[in-house]
Amino acid sequence: MIKKILLPLFLFLFSCNSPNTETNAVKTKSHTKHKSVAPKPSPNPWIVKSFSDAQGEPTSRKFVSYETDGNFSNSIVSEGYLDAVIIVDKVNAGILLRQSKKSNPAEKFTGLVHIKMKNFAGNELEMTSTRGWNKSGGILIERNNNDYSQLRIFMLQSDGVINVEIRDDSSSVYHFDINATGFSDAFSQI
Repeated sequence: MIKKILLPLFLFLFSCNSPNTETNAVKTKSHTKHKSVAPKPSPNPWIVKSFSDAQGEPTSRKFVSYETDGNFSNSIVSEGYLDAVIIVDKVNAGILLRQSKKSNPAEKFTGLVHIKMKNFAGNELEMTSTRGWNKSGGILIERNNNDYSQLRIFMLQSDGVINVEIRDDSSSVYHFDINATGFSDAFSQI
């Protein structure tokens, strides 16, 4: 009698512990190869543009520009929002600084402006300017005092982030970073 009970019990226990063929089925590998997707290059932050004539039509004179955020401090504001636009053409360069909002006009400077740049490698460039980019404001970095040539060479030899500090005679201080990556490619197109 024990044999009659043990045999069905043994079969029952054995069937409960057997592996499930559906859940442990071996998956066969597909012989089709997946095409690797090439990563898209990040867009160049330096944009090539054309100057406009009096009627607003683009001219053949081109420039590269870069826009970034930063901060400014003066006797009234500490760590205020700053929009900085850098413009470089084959003759001059300019820096337009807009306080508080991008839609504000560029700051006008009446006295001496000190510009200090430091790249990722630790190299520094110091320049001064007393001229505005145009009647609306900004800072002009021109060829006459060799600052433009130094800036262009500094930008072409830099890779990565450049820290910029600008001080004017009224004790305002402006800080922002420039990404020099892509500058040489964009500059070669103008």
